[in-house]
This record gives sequence, structure tokens and C-alpha cells, in this order.
Amino acid sequence: MQLPWRAAPRAALSSPLTLLVSIATTLLLGFVVAAAALHSSSAGSAALAYQLSRMCPQSVHPSLDGDGLPLPSAVSMAARGDVGGAYTRIGRPDFNGIATWGRFGYRPDALTHLTVVQGGGTGLWVPQTIATAAKVEVGDRLTGSPLVVTAIYADLAQPVSGWWCSEAQTVVPNPLGGDGASTSVIWVASPADLSSLPEEFSSGATVSLRFLSEPPETLAEAEALRDNGNARLAALGLPLTRTDLLSGAVTAARTSERNVSSALLPLVIISVLVGLAGVGTVTVQWAQRRHSELRLLWVRGASPLALGVRGVLELGLPLVVGGVLGLVAARLLLPLYAPGVVLAAGTLWAALGFVLAVVVLSLAVTVLVASWRVHRTFQKQARARRLAWVPWELIVAGLAVLAWVRLSHNGLGTALKAGTLPRVDVAALAFPLLVVLTAALLATRLLRWSLGWSHRVQWWQVPAAQLALRRLAAAAGPVTGVLLVGVLAVGTIAVGSAVAGAQQSALDSKSGVLVGANSTVQVSQDLALGRVALPSSLQGNTTLVGMSTGALVVDPATFTTAAVLDDPDSVRTLLSGLRRDGETAPAVRIGRSANQEIQVPGLPLLKPVASLPSFPKLGTRGYVISRESVPAAEQVGSWHLWSSLPLPALTSALQAEGIHYTNVADRARVLDGLPFLTVEWTFGFVAAIGVVLAVVAAVALLLAVEVRRRQNAVSGALSTRMGMRPAVLWSSHLLEVGALALLALGIGALASFMSAGAAVPRLDPAPWLTPAPMLPDLVPLLGSMVTCGALVVVVAAWLALRGVRTARMGELLR
Repeated sequence: MQLPWRAAPRAALSSPLTLLVSIATTLLLGFVVAAAALHSSSAGSAALAYQLSRMCPQSVHPSLDGDGLPLPSAVSMAARGDVGGAYTRIGRPDFNGIATWGRFGYRPDALTHLTVVQGGGTGLWVPQTIATAAKVEVGDRLTGSPLVVTAIYADLAQPVSGWWCSEAQTVVPNPLGGDGASTSVIWVASPADLSSLPEEFSSGATVSLRFLSEPPETLAEAEALRDNGNARLAALGLPLTRTDLLSGAVTAARTSERNVSSALLPLVIISVLVGLAGVGTVTVQWAQRRHSELRLLWVRGASPLALGVRGVLELGLPLVVGGVLGLVAARLLLPLYAPGVVLAAGTLWAALGFVLAVVVLSLAVTVLVASWRVHRTFQKQARARRLAWVPWELIVAGLAVLAWVRLSHNGLGTALKAGTLPRVDVAALAFPLLVVLTAALLATRLLRWSLGWSHRVQWWQVPAAQLALRRLAAAAGPVTGVLLVGVLAVGTIAVGSAVAGAQQSALDSKSGVLVGANSTVQVSQDLALGRVALPSSLQGNTTLVGMSTGALVVDPATFTTAAVLDDPDSVRTLLSGLRRDGETAPAVRIGRSANQEIQVPGLPLLKPVASLPSFPKLGTRGYVISRESVPAAEQVGSWHLWSSLPLPALTSALQAEGIHYTNVADRARVLDGLPFLTVEWTFGFVAAIGVVLAVVAAVALLLAVEVRRRQNAVSGALSTRMGMRPAVLWSSHLLEVGALALLALGIGALASFMSAGAAVPRLDPAPWLTPAPMLPDLVPLLGSMVTCGALVVVVAAWLALRGVRTARMGELLR
């Protein structure tokens, strides 16, 4: 027979709720697969951007460097680059018969990036340190050369600006180094001026060739810049050393993108399977609603497959529309769930392909489920559901045990070294999610059994609870489905947020331990000897720390105000008790250090009197003594300023007082955070999927209440007519929906907190640094989930009572 093909799409309009559910189901399916593709691509771009932020802008393009060259050759080679610098060897230029260490150099536009102290013009620009040491003034002539000093400028110091950072090793002197080891540069106005220098500077020159380029935003652009840049350098044919920092950045970003993609793949597959199961559920509901029509068509000769195609004709367009809307939602919401918004070329087309694939799968599931439903209903006697007896929770629990074994032995999957990215072990990474899934399946099975036996419960002394229990038992299928999705939603949100938050705090804590404070600089012993006073702007936020082999010399009065400490008060109390009495100096033993007297070069004999598990800068091994216990500050290996201020603020205060420093360290940049960010981005997407599942659970709960609106109206109206107070009916619906929400929240939170608490310390991208990642404070997250759950419960109860308030008894009974 001929099916009513043209009438089928129009017939779908008679069930707007089914259309909305179909659209919502594939919308979420399309969102998951599209968001996974967009998130992976943006992770690669974000990783590249992070790596580039740690590089000098002029070092992004491959560059050339060389030294030990004749000065004329260095000048000619420098002219071959976009920004080429030529520097003489370090010598002793003479201006007024007072020779001091210095070197000459030329770099295009260098003079415009210097701070003039005195003079100007196009002659020699002498740094202030050399001018002070050699008593150079504007107008002095360089001995053995016609060049004249026209300006004195302020020496460059760390941290330098982006224009200078690629040359920092050459142009920034080490004021605490030995004579002739490093020096500031005396700049000339043109490369031709270098040929007028004294003969002693004609050999041993240094050259640097830098090439300007726009920073790449995607990995494809970075790879093109790297390949074109290396080809350009090869074409120059210069006998210089090539530096290609971009290759390392591209490799790290590629690895990060691959790690994120591989870690998300199992989660996406599970989400797609859950979504396809939702499509099957919608199809079953459609078949139930179209039972009479399907039976009529089957009696007239239509095959189950033809009737399955009829289901596609009704539900196909909503499924396609939902998938397209999912792609649109994934693109528009990209800033909310992804680490960046820059996508590689073709990513949207790839995401569209994935969406079309899940739409096709949804259509196939619709045909198969509708055909199977017709076949089971009209052609074959229904059998008991054998799949319901499969112990799925035991199977998933076994997988969780295997994942735990991998996680406990391998951590993230590889034996990591500093500066390397972890190869994420997907099986190990899935452990907390498998625990949540096991808890969800077990809770679902127990709830189904409990509802099956609930008719034995007699709670009529509490009518609200008895009615709520009976309504739950009457809708055991939708109730268990909502509980399953709800537990998964709460668990994935909690796991994703916990692991992502732990990675953030671990990066911050490890950086603090590695540096000791927010910023540090090495200074001369004059500060320790009292010859130079600490600037007033640094008092109260900066402390002076001495460092010898395996030991720190600290000032108990100021140390805790500047150092990064978990418990400053207890550390302050411990340090204040380190008072020397006799030949030995009391010390705090850190971690695994020997608990015995020890002699450290430059320090008195140390005697441990207390211990701490870890300490800034020392980690888990070393000793800490009070500055009062050191008889000779000049014998301490080196002295450093530790400050709670950012590095620019610390160095600016020192420069303003003319205090020399070197070996700067910034907490924000000392540790490569990409390994931490990779894990954080992965579990950030897990949390985003949890939010999607939470929306699914909330919508499913509200739709289940809406579908049962007529039943609720009949039972509620009859109950009120028989004397039940409206408040009791309201509390009954609150108990019904609230118990379901509370179960989902409690089981999901407990399973996720326990699994995340066990997994977080082992998901450590830098295990050689302390402390290990720790579970963050999840109380605010739990509070927000409780608030959202309560809102959904109230809305669901209101929907259930809406039909009761507007019911007409005559119509209901009819």
C-alpha cells in the first residue's frame, strides 16, 4: 500500500511536545560532538598562544646568531636581517684617560628604545654606568676614534621590554659578575660608525639577525611561518647558528591538542551513546502515541521497516533541525567552555561533518527502534527484557578498577621530566568518571528494585510521603532514567571542576615553592652588611634571604610577609625560636634531610631543632636558619630579595634607588604551565558536558511531569475533593521530585568527591615539584548545585499542581 508520505510531516505538528523533545535531544547530541571538535582545535591554538607569550616577539621567527667574527663581516651580515644587530667584543674604551669595560653596538632603532639621561643626537650613546665609572660627559671624544659622545642613557635592566628581550643576554649587564664578564653597550648611530672604532674592537664581534613577523594564531600558521622562516635562513647561506624556538612551541601545542582530543574521545562516545538512547526513547514514545495508526497501517500490509520510515518522516526534520542548532550553540558558546576562541581553518566544517554523522545515526536509530517496536508489538510476543538483568554496574566497576591500576602506577601515563608535556593516559584519566558511572548504574538498579517493592510500604500516617512514593512507583521507567542522567550530571560537573581547580592551584603552589615568593632578585652582600638600605617602598613586603648549599638564611621578622607559605603564622613562630646559643646554630630541618648536625660552607654548624615537610625554594630537602645565627654575612653564598610584589614593581623600586641586581625570577613565568593547562582544559570540558547532562536531566524531569499532567490532575483533584489540603498535595509533589533530586545530588556528589579525591594527587604534571595537586574547596560548587536543584524541584512541583488547580472534574471523569 502507499503510505501517506506527504501527511506525515504535517501530522508531527499534532504532538508539539514530541517535536520539542526530538529537537532538544539532537541539539544536545550535536552540541557535544561539535563542541568536542571546536574545543580540541581551540586547545591547540590556546596552547600555541601560551607558548608564544613566553617567547620574545622577535624570536618567534627563526633567527641567526654568531660570535667570534671580524667586525666588518658582522656588520655586513647584520644588514641581511630585518632587525640585525652587530656588537663588538668587550674591551676597555678610553674617553678621558680612564678606561673601563665596555662594548660597542648597532641595532636599527635602538636609540628610540632607550631612556635618555643627558644629551641626544646621532653620536655615541654611553650607558650611565660607564659614564659614571669613566667620568664621561657629553662632548667627549673616544680615544683613537673621531666619534663623539652625544648622549648618556639609563642602562637596560631586567625585565626588559619585548623589543630588547631577544638581545637581553648581550645588552643587559650583570652588575654582580666579574670584571669584563658582561657590560652595557655603547651605541653608535649607524653601522658605518663601527668602522671608526679603535683597532682593538675589530675582531671577536657578535651578530644577531632577527626577522619581523606577525604572531601566528593557529598551528597551521605557525608551521607555515616556521617552514618559510627556515627556508629563508637557508637561502641566506650565512655561517651562523640557527635558533628555531617556534618548532618547540608548535610541537608542544600539537601534543597538547592531541592529548585533549584523545582524552575527550571516550567521553564524547559515551555522550553520543546516551544521546542515541534518548532518540530511541523518543521513538518509543512516538510509537506509543501512534499505536492506533500504526496498527491500522500494519493490518493493511505495511512492513515494520516501512512503518519505521514513517517515523523518520515525522521525526526526521526535528532531528535535523536539532543537530544544526547544536552546532550553532557550540559555536556561539565557545568562549564559555573552550580555552580560546581561535579555531584552525576547516574546524567548523569538521564539526558540521560530525553533527551530520550523529544526525544520520539518529535517523537510523529512529528507523530501527520504530521497526523493532512495530515488530514486537504486532508480529511477535514480547519477551522479558534480558538487557535489564545484565550487571552493567559490575562491568563498569571492573573498568574503573583497571583505570585505577593504570592511574596509581602511571599517573598521567609517562615518566615526566621538566619541560615535557604529559602523554595523557586516557584509561587512567577516565577513572573518576567510571566511578561516577558505576554509582549511577548501581543507584538506578537499586531504585528500580525499591520501587518494585514499594507497594508493601504503608505510610498513610504521612499521606504526602505515601502519595509521592506511589507516583514514583507508577513511573519507574522515567524516574530511573532521570536519576541516571542526574547522577552523571552532578558527578561530571564535580569531577571536572575538582580536577581543573586542582590543576590551577597546583601550578600556583608549585611556582611559589620554586621561586619562594612572587618575585625574587639576587643582590650584592651590601644589603646584608647594612651598607645599602632597603628602599622604603619595599619595606613590609620584601625580605632578604641568604642562600648557601642546601640552606636558607632568613629574617624571622620579615620572611613570612614576603614568602609564599600555606601557614605563615606557624612558620613565623617556628622561625622566631631559632636563637643561636653557643657554637651551633639551631635550624629547621626540611623534609627528608638528615636529622643530625651538619656543616654547610659559609655557615656555622647547624643543629636541627624542628622540622617542616617542605619549604619555599628548598622543596623537601634542606635547612633553614635565622639571620642572627650567621656571624659573617659575606661568607653566605648569595643574597636575594624575596618580595610579594610583582617583578616589575620590585625592580622599579631597586632601579629608583640605584641598587644593582641580577638573576630575576617571576612566579608567573618560572614554570611552564602548559602541562597543567592541558589537564585543566580536558576536565573543563568534562564539567561543560556535566552542565549539558544537568540540562538534560532537568528537562527530562519537567517533561516527565508534563506528560503525566492529566494523571496528576485526576489524582490531585480527587484527593482535594476527598478532603486533602492543598498544602499536603503541594508537599507531596515536593517530596516526590525533591527525593529524586536529592538522590541524584547526594550520590553524584559522594561518588565524584571520593573518586576525584583519590585521583587528583596522581594527576600531577610536575611530580618532581611539591606540593602535589590537592582537592580544592568544593563547598561553593555544591551550594550552587543545591540551589539549581531546588529551583528545578520547585518548578516541577508547580507544573504538577498547575493541572490540579485548573481541573474541571466533569471533564476529567468523562
